[in-house]
Amino acid sequence: MKHIVYIVLLLWSVNIFAQMEPNYGIQFYHGTWKEGIEKAKAENKLIFVDFYTQWCGPCLNMAESVFTLPFIGDFYNTKFVNMKIDAENGEGVELAKRYSVNSYPTYVFVDPASEEVVHRSKSRQSAEQFLATGKSALVPELRSGYLTEEFAKGRDDREFLKNYINYNASIYERENVQKAFDMLMKKGAKLTEPDVWKIFKANITGVNNPYFQEVVQGYDKFVSVLGKDIVDNKLYMETRNASLEELNRLPEFKGKDLNKYLVQINALVRNKEYDKADVLIRRAMADTSINQQDFIEQFRFTVRGSYWDPETPVEWLSRCASYLQYIAYNSDNRQDPYIHQEYAALLERLIRKTPGAEKVFPASIMDKPEVGAKEYSMRPKNLAQKPTRKKK
Repeated sequence: MKHIVYIVLLLWSVNIFAQMEPNYGIQFYHGTWKEGIEKAKAENKLIFVDFYTQWCGPCLNMAESVFTLPFIGDFYNTKFVNMKIDAENGEGVELAKRYSVNSYPTYVFVDPASEEVVHRSKSRQSAEQFLATGKSALVPELRSGYLTEEFAKGRDDREFLKNYINYNASIYERENVQKAFDMLMKKGAKLTEPDVWKIFKANITGVNNPYFQEVVQGYDKFVSVLGKDIVDNKLYMETRNASLEELNRLPEFKGKDLNKYLVQINALVRNKEYDKADVLIRRAMADTSINQQDFIEQFRFTVRGSYWDPETPVEWLSRCASYLQYIAYNSDNRQDPYIHQEYAALLERLIRKTPGAEKVFPASIMDKPEVGAKEYSMRPKNLAQKPTRKKK
């Protein structure tokens, strides 16, 4: 009898805790569009729609990494009726056409009374950006339509331009960002002002724009006002693809030596001067004066470009394997499985290209798998292939 009571109590407690466990992330309503409209009217809320496709990588990334976050769910579940609509299936085809959806993911916020869009956004976004996207939908002065219309009319007050820049930056409309930033500066804004520098740092790129040159020419002044680490970080980020000549003309900022290494290494690899590249690479790997984690993060893309090229010589692939070993062993980023998958994939390819390897290694390595996936990849299994569009 005691055992029966114990089991009953255990099952009861499990049921209670299951009911208490919160549903994290955005809770999507799975009814029809008409039902969603009625639900939003009844709750006096806007409808948030995530337009996605089954082959869209950024859509899947948002669904797995951002929509599932508790603080995102807390906000969106409270403020909106949330709907997730496949733009290529069912009623999603017509809805995507109605709301001019032509890229994925696209986020639209719809007034259920008029069924008109009051705010629109798109693309992969950080959790903070996506939270700001939702908050903007609730403030008429921050909505996409309002910002676009007011900018077209020539509005140029400082707070408005900052809002316009932040919105366009979130949807990767860089040309609009640049135009608005130019207007902001013409209105008297200074790069040394913290709010202006924040926008400049995040959104204005390249070494040839006049604002970057202003920082270079007034380096000491900017350092005294903003701090050396802040200024140096901007110079470091913007000169990753600069030429060696350009780098040599710049002030001695933190990260300059690392960028000089990478510029020279990439040039040697492109020119297939592999012996010279190898000497410089190993020098950089042993140089404790540069940030090795930053070197690893950037250098891995150089190696990746080499091992995916079918024309890459086996000798260079072998060297790339040693570089990837260094990266896999020394990277501090324990959350990035691609580092280890790239190393394993290159080793497998190198084995297959080595004469006589079939006598040493098992057929399971030399041949493609008999069943299941045929490629060693980090591509999610639930991400469909993008369909090929037929030419008209």
